[in-house]
Amino acid sequence: MPKIAQNRQIHENLLKCARSVPEQVGLLKLSKTQLIVLQSIEEGEEVTPSQIAERCELSSSWASSLLRRLSDKYYLTRSCMLKLSGGVEYKYIKVA
Repeated sequence: MPKIAQNRQIHENLLKCARSVPEQVGLLKLSKTQLIVLQSIEEGEEVTPSQIAERCELSSSWASSLLRRLSDKYYLTRSCMLKLSGGVEYKYIKVA
């Protein structure tokens, strides 16, 4: 797994925003694993859960859950493709 950035001091403007709407901070907050997954995707790159599972050494189901949560938090956009064999395949793109 790639290393995550070291802790740095939080910018004062960000702290002011967080204090003004504390109930929404949880929508932006990422776990360490979510951050690792997000950092493993290039801006504009389209990925599948199986690609992220391999890249970050995770199970496919765990990678799928992490990608879905990142999509729910608007860090990624999610598209759904129907497979010819039946079923659905999700693809994710990192937003700018």
